[in-house]
Amino acid sequence: MLFLVFYFLLFVVLIFQGTHVAGEVKTPLGTLPEEVGQNPVSSARWGILLITLGFLGAILGLLGFGSPTLAAARPAFLFIGLAVLALFGLWVIFLGRKAEFMGKPAPVDHHGHH
Repeated sequence: MLFLVFYFLLFVVLIFQGTHVAGEVKTPLGTLPEEVGQNPVSSARWGILLITLGFLGAILGLLGFGSPTLAAARPAFLFIGLAVLALFGLWVIFLGRKAEFMGKPAPVDHHGHH
């Protein structure tokens, strides 16, 4: 029973996390300056992957209640979900946000400063 709680919780987290990362590109939350924005293409791909995997895992888990074969596949799919979540976490920490200077430097004003 505890395994099923973690199983379904993981795939719900994948769905919500995928929705967040895919949606943040079009409608950012405004919590970070635009200089550290995410790559829109990579974010969309990660979002689609996480949402798809989340729904697939949840559907597989629900269908496993009626099919012993699908129920036996749950541990392997849990491992796949955890691996993808770990890779996504590494991407967010190390590759997802790159600071880029997007504006022009302010002109130097030598007048009035002593």
